[in-house]
Amino acid sequence: MRQNLLLELLEDGENVSLYSPRFEGEIYTEFEKFILEYKDKDEFSTDLGVIFARINVIKEKFAEDRYFRYEGTTKDRVRALPAKYIDSSKLRVYCIVVSKKVVVLGNGGIKNSETYNEDAYLNSCVETLQKIDFEIKVRENKKLIVVKGSHLEGDLSFYIK
Repeated sequence: MRQNLLLELLEDGENVSLYSPRFEGEIYTEFEKFILEYKDKDEFSTDLGVIFARINVIKEKFAEDRYFRYEGTTKDRVRALPAKYIDSSKLRVYCIVVSKKVVVLGNGGIKNSETYNEDAYLNSCVETLQKIDFEIKVRENKKLIVVKGSHLEGDLSFYIK
């Protein structure tokens, strides 16, 4: 199935800018959907706090590898937050680290299994970001998308299968 999307700028930062995919026909980006799903659930307030604290550190100190947990495959740039407190945090949010200054925040959820692959929903979140990352790389190679400082420049609307 073909899904049209736009990489929407969530936060324009001098050090790091945050983007998130918004699929055609959707009101919210994938990261906004993640927040809306868990923000009013008291049992996840600490987990969200850890994720937001990590995002704030990344915005201040750049998207260094140490702030993320590697997910996906060696061919993609998909990562998970939080990287620290893995055992105590029930929530994961997945993202693409395009560069030290550009992060695409995706969706996520409750981690109830050893790996994301064992959970159908978490696996779909990662697979979606893998497809988006592939398309970004294709456009980067063709110079249709360029990382300029902390911004993505070019046509940020495309589709994935």
